[in-house]
Amino acid sequence: MSPAIPDQAVWVRLPRFIGDSVMIAQALEPLRRAGRPLVAWGPAFVCELFEGSEAFAAVVPDPPRKPGSWAMAKLLKAHRCSAVVNFPRSQRALAGAFLARAPIRAGWREGGGALLATHHLPFRTTLGHQVERYRALLAKAFPGTEPCEPAPFTPRPDAFAEADRLLAEAGVAKPFVALCLGAMSWNKRLGTAAWTDLAVSLRSRGEAVALLGGAGDDEAQAAEIRKKLPELPDFTGRAALSTGAALLGRAKAAVANDSALAHLAAAVGTPVAVAYGPTDPAVTRPWSDAVAIVRREDLACIGCMGPGCPVPGRPCLEDLGAERILAALGAWLG
Repeated sequence: MSPAIPDQAVWVRLPRFIGDSVMIAQALEPLRRAGRPLVAWGPAFVCELFEGSEAFAAVVPDPPRKPGSWAMAKLLKAHRCSAVVNFPRSQRALAGAFLARAPIRAGWREGGGALLATHHLPFRTTLGHQVERYRALLAKAFPGTEPCEPAPFTPRPDAFAEADRLLAEAGVAKPFVALCLGAMSWNKRLGTAAWTDLAVSLRSRGEAVALLGGAGDDEAQAAEIRKKLPELPDFTGRAALSTGAALLGRAKAAVANDSALAHLAAAVGTPVAVAYGPTDPAVTRPWSDAVAIVRREDLACIGCMGPGCPVPGRPCLEDLGAERILAALGAWLG
């Protein structure tokens, strides 16, 4: 928990989805510029990303045991919060804000939110990109704030120090292209062959390349890629979320699945090519001008939003090809 939590702040309840939390942080820019102190409040691994950054005045990570609404209410009362914005679909934090009698309580209408919130919108029928949805909810709760685009996200200094240590240890001495392997589900991930071909193509052009990702599946995929390219720097499973953001901040460009790392790359200002298959970039694309969408528009099933893939060979992602991704990176590699 941050050492100094301001009184009368706006408490922002973050979801467990990292990409969504990054977009929420971007949507909050009008409140930042209006001078409202913001407190990030949510899962510890998400709060770690924002700790010590200028995105929030303070962060309050959840304890290991999930807090109930009464515990949340006690916390909010102790710091005399002026408002709670509840972005997750769960209404626990909104119930806590109701019990704490927070003057402003904003959230989604479904699941009892209409009874608990002073300002609410329907999640399912509020259309547009995720950032636009979040902005619409904030505009309802805080009318009169001027719309504006977010400033680039800058992780705390010690995250950059750790990123630089990892790069030096791996012998990466020049700006590199980050290959971001992860995604929330298997059907949103590029295959190992596609990543390997892309790494080979980039290196043949004289580009430095490094692998980024989390623990588990990303580490296993990185190990497969490194069977062909054993000298490839591999940071999968080795960096906290804030350090991963700092590594992306040191990169000249990135390639990613529709994933948290794609949103982090865009947030720190690094150009990113994002491979899309079952999801819809109109709703979930990273919020930045320096984003290229790589997608098989010729497939009838593209953007199916399904949890799996019944099509043999999963052509939406397996057949994208390294050259298509390289073309999307375009001038960023010049």
